[in-house]
Amino acid sequence: MPSRDGSAYATLQKTPAWREYSAEMSAAWTRAEARRVKPVREFQAGELGGAGAKSNFVFYPFSGPDVVYVQGFYPNGSTYLLAGLERPGTILEPSAYDEKNLEAQLDGIRRGSASLFERSFFVTGEMSRQLRGQLVDGVLPVLLMLLARTGNTIVNVRNVEIDDGGKLADLAQAQSRAGAKPDGIEVFFRRDGEERLRKLYYFRLDLGLGLVKKPSFLTFCDQFGKPETLIKSASFLLHWPNFVKLRDYIVANSTRIVQDDTGVRYELLRKQNWKMRLYGEYSRPDRPFQAQYQLDMKAAFEEPGRAKPLGFSMGYGTGRRPTIVMVAEHP
Repeated sequence: MPSRDGSAYATLQKTPAWREYSAEMSAAWTRAEARRVKPVREFQAGELGGAGAKSNFVFYPFSGPDVVYVQGFYPNGSTYLLAGLERPGTILEPSAYDEKNLEAQLDGIRRGSASLFERSFFVTGEMSRQLRGQLVDGVLPVLLMLLARTGNTIVNVRNVEIDDGGKLADLAQAQSRAGAKPDGIEVFFRRDGEERLRKLYYFRLDLGLGLVKKPSFLTFCDQFGKPETLIKSASFLLHWPNFVKLRDYIVANSTRIVQDDTGVRYELLRKQNWKMRLYGEYSRPDRPFQAQYQLDMKAAFEEPGRAKPLGFSMGYGTGRRPTIVMVAEHP
């Protein structure tokens, strides 16, 4: 994307490496916008309340830096809370970039974004290999690039942590330890054309047993009220005992859950009388998740007239097999 007048990167943007990168990324985004972004926005407009939908607090576990889908499904959030295993990282100073190494430096963000553009989800192992030692030391540049591409202006970014009491540690406190690499990012941004200031948090956290060791994360969540929750491409982790603390938080607190079949088990929501709307066509998960095939979900999708057409492909089976979305509303 072209920089503003007076940008510290203006000279670098005249180089062949930058021009090639810019053209390639713009073409990739145009394809992704048509195949990934626009269909989700249309689904939100038709099925999730459109411009009038209120979602002050949006929670997206197992997200990586995926701001595309969380804003697509929940465009009106005031506070977005994302969490995953990838390290947040930092931003290099402009002086750290030079023409000689620019191509290699840009390659990290190019490859770090490819899985979302092509498959609709990030792969944790790939992200770690692609970003470590490349552009920076974490997912922050990808997250900020996606915020900018989806029509936002970044106002401020800082590294943060959650203390043992569930409160946000300020920048000086979070970075006071020698060699410390805080596991959180706080981003203030505005939607283009708006004055309203929004917040996005990303935390590096084991959402399984890590929540047993660090329950203050959920205490931090409580201050924002009841969340709207998005679960996508989550490796069926909420089906397993190690993730019961997170699952119970989601089920007890969410006002609405938008998820694919990797989220909270259909049977559990049905037994607790959640109101569920089904979209798409359910199929058996890919290996190694075939044991997580849900027969009761299969039966629900096969009920005549129960599932509505979805109109786009998302998640692990993107482009290869049918996709489902389930919208579950708290009873």
